[in-house]
Amino acid sequence: MALVSGAELLVRSLQVEGVGAMFAITDISFTPLSIAAEKAGMLVVAGRHESAQVHMADAWARATGVPALVVGGMGPGVANLLPGVVNAWIEGVPVVVVGTQRSSRVDQAIRRNRFQYTPQLELFRPVTKFAAAVPETRRLPEYLREAFRHALGGRPGPVYLELAPELLRDEVDEDANPVHDPALYRAVVGAPDPGAVERAAALLSAAARPVVLAGNGIHSAEASGELARFAEVTGAAVCTTPGARGAISELHPHAVGMANALLSPVMQEADVVVAVGTGIGEVVGYGQFPAWAGPGRQRLVHLDRDPLVIGVNRPVDVALVGDAGQGLRALTEAVGASALRNDGSWARQQAAGAQSVMAMMADSGLELDGSPVHPARLAAEFTRFLPEDALVCLDGGNSALWAHLALVVTRPRSLLWTGHFGHLGTGLPYAIGAKLACPDRPVFLFSGDGAFGFNLQELETAARVGAALVAVINCDYARAMEEQGMLDEVGRTIGVHTSVVRYDLVAQGLGCHGELVEAPEEIAPALERASASGRPAVVQVVVDHAANVSPPGLAEFLDMYSGATT
Repeated sequence: MALVSGAELLVRSLQVEGVGAMFAITDISFTPLSIAAEKAGMLVVAGRHESAQVHMADAWARATGVPALVVGGMGPGVANLLPGVVNAWIEGVPVVVVGTQRSSRVDQAIRRNRFQYTPQLELFRPVTKFAAAVPETRRLPEYLREAFRHALGGRPGPVYLELAPELLRDEVDEDANPVHDPALYRAVVGAPDPGAVERAAALLSAAARPVVLAGNGIHSAEASGELARFAEVTGAAVCTTPGARGAISELHPHAVGMANALLSPVMQEADVVVAVGTGIGEVVGYGQFPAWAGPGRQRLVHLDRDPLVIGVNRPVDVALVGDAGQGLRALTEAVGASALRNDGSWARQQAAGAQSVMAMMADSGLELDGSPVHPARLAAEFTRFLPEDALVCLDGGNSALWAHLALVVTRPRSLLWTGHFGHLGTGLPYAIGAKLACPDRPVFLFSGDGAFGFNLQELETAARVGAALVAVINCDYARAMEEQGMLDEVGRTIGVHTSVVRYDLVAQGLGCHGELVEAPEEIAPALERASASGRPAVVQVVVDHAANVSPPGLAEFLDMYSGATT
């Protein structure tokens, strides 16, 4: 009989699923797991805050398509995981979370005032797809299999397993507790029903102005190639949800950019919309007028692998339950065999117009001189500097809006931000996780100074683990988005402005490269030096506060957020 520890059994179960990284701040309650993971060749990263560790794992999953492991120590450590888990849950990112809990061998007769105890399962159940306590060491593989079924089935999301520390130390018979290949316990979603595909193809064949709304499910299904092919065969224009930029190259002749009031009037003109891998939520107007066409003027085909999101926010004409890639392939074949009403000229015209507007906004930013730097100039300089294979992370309110106006995303899994939850402070951990997951890709962060301050301490983590990212701070020493909202509502601000902080010097003190930029002509040289430093780098750019308060698109966002529009 060969004995194996619970920690080793858990690591083997993770590795057959392809998990290659464990993010965890060292805690004696799970020391055997840290040792087993490192011994097995997994990357073990100890950050500075548990919530940031979840963001790193979140970025790892977004960049690679494979979940990472996050571990928290009982009580405070697990409690600190919660904000990151909530963000992953809203964003639909598969993260595997393990939390230790007070030992089951401690006398449970006296339950009050236990040290470092909190009802962890109750905290995580509402914000995970699966949450359970593992009762015995031998059942660790079983519970992990169940967790992965939930994390990767339907709409992806985080899962939580809780265990007492002794489960990691106890030994069980290796032969009696085998680790199975995922193909033996996880079903793969296939193509949609052929009859439904034929009905959808008939609508598309008769469409004059078809549009695809591509969501993050395109990334999950690795279906970017199928999306481009579908657009070319059907003549459809393609716009993406905010979280799905890069699902199709934004330079593709059918790409009209991100779905919003500023860049995608095509949603109002489309006679047939094919929504793929999206819940059609608030950020795209719920599929309702006035963001979309009025009642009776538009048909909807909704393709998603999770049947529970189809038809929720808008009734559908054809529901397609299946994998995004296989569903698009089936639709492409079905439509390609029929006579099309449109030749794609409308889509190409819309795409050319949208792309010219985006290019104009980026180019006009380069013409803005003067100090402090105009944020549009910073965003334009930043995007012009990016290498073709760059992986970009965004953080902050107005800073993200400025970046979106100049940024062109041409590859899948190349833009990471919280487009659905708007969780500030994710940017730096995202950049660290992305760089660790994709060490050969240049990783850049564009962040506001307020958002950057949430997890500033993780610069030390980046320096220690060798995550050579470049962080650009759009710095106006204020929370600009909140300022505009307060001024509009009450005519004054509270708690908006901060003191002057030299983030570049903080970066240097934490082992990173740091520079302060105060003139537009200094931006590009500073980015060159930061990229060449071979270390994590911070380029702090002081921008014009008055200009930063009102980026294009902010008014529409504030109206949506306050409920003024639907």
